[in-house]
Amino acid sequence: MIRLFLAVNAQVAVTRRIAEEVAKLKSQVRESMRVVWVPPANLHVTLMFLGSAQEEIIEGIEGRLAKVAARHAPFQMKARGLGAFPSAEKPRVLWFGVDGGEALLKLQRDVEGAMVELGFAKDQHAYHPHITVGRVKEQAAESTWPASPEIDAGVSTVSEIVVYESKTTSAGAEYTARARVQLSKKENL
Repeated sequence: MIRLFLAVNAQVAVTRRIAEEVAKLKSQVRESMRVVWVPPANLHVTLMFLGSAQEEIIEGIEGRLAKVAARHAPFQMKARGLGAFPSAEKPRVLWFGVDGGEALLKLQRDVEGAMVELGFAKDQHAYHPHITVGRVKEQAAESTWPASPEIDAGVSTVSEIVVYESKTTSAGAEYTARARVQLSKKENL
């Protein structure tokens, strides 16, 4: 069994800017929180977490994603603002916000629908697109995550869906791209 999730990525310049902003904040929270930071190479926007699956299903996933991708054109996604789930006062997941407009939301819905048809469970939570930058393991009683809605990391063109395998190692999570599916709808159709 392997663990899989589906994602889109920001372009390198935007990922680099996010990493720079997070680096500035690390020293601010070092004394008040113990955080496991996500390495810049692992930054992504999850479309759907699939969980454990047989390796053989990757081909079926890729085939379904190709049908979805044919209905979606590449689109712009803005990376802006730092926040936390469930809140800045009680953070568990630290994130950088993303706004891909209706294009990202529609892509996520279509991807989820295709994966449900393959037998994967639909997520019961509302979809909130974001890039996870850290996970809080411990927090001092009166500390908060310094949410900064005005921080802007730039705009990326999203042009593909990636099927990632996730492996947990002693050094943290390792993500391996198992398939890449290009968004291929022509804008003028």
